[in-house]
Amino acid sequence: MCYGFTMCGRYVLAASLEEVAAYFAGEPAHPGLWTWEPNWNLTPGIVAPVIALNGEGMRSVVPMRWGLHPHWRKEMPEGRPLFNARVETAAEKPSFRTPWKRRRALVPMNGWYEWEGVESPKTPYYIHPKNREMVAAAGLWDQWRVDEGITLLSFTILTTSASGPLKHLHHRMPIRLPRSSWTDWLDPDIKPERTITHMLGTDDLDFHEVSRAVNSGRAQGPNLILKVVD
Repeated sequence: MCYGFTMCGRYVLAASLEEVAAYFAGEPAHPGLWTWEPNWNLTPGIVAPVIALNGEGMRSVVPMRWGLHPHWRKEMPEGRPLFNARVETAAEKPSFRTPWKRRRALVPMNGWYEWEGVESPKTPYYIHPKNREMVAAAGLWDQWRVDEGITLLSFTILTTSASGPLKHLHHRMPIRLPRSSWTDWLDPDIKPERTITHMLGTDDLDFHEVSRAVNSGRAQGPNLILKVVD
């Protein structure tokens, strides 16, 4: 299923697991039990590296499914997964209010895709930091007991109103947090409202049109983020 035309329904993490762990000062959880390959077209439902605190309060790189599944649900939901959460209402929504208070995460990414236009075919753009470094999107996570001894970990990406030049692409954008706010954001003893106000703006971002090949959720490779040349 394609989630290319909703915000934020596609992103890029072109770093290895070792690079993610080093950049975010976290240790991979369950080493040897899961693998990760750079991905230029992540779609909801995929398992991706997420930064969260482990039982000892240390940063850990954890495999989580993109699309939050609330802990209180009895069955897997049908339809579109909860891959985004509006920051304005996350504290109130039943699906997000517990993670908002106690289970916050950092979602590593190199950039994300957005589609411009009202009618098809829409034009895809790749949005990324000018310095090409990884960024930390603000996320929420939860755990759902699938069966005895089996737990599903899942996450969602927080969004806010788009600003600056991104407004003409979409009215929403993922929240990115500066390195100085990472520790406070992950800390369940610190109110999230205190940290979220430090979200990054758009001055450090750049974007360009990319090939419509990215419209397919199965498309992969570094060529997807290349600028379209007239």
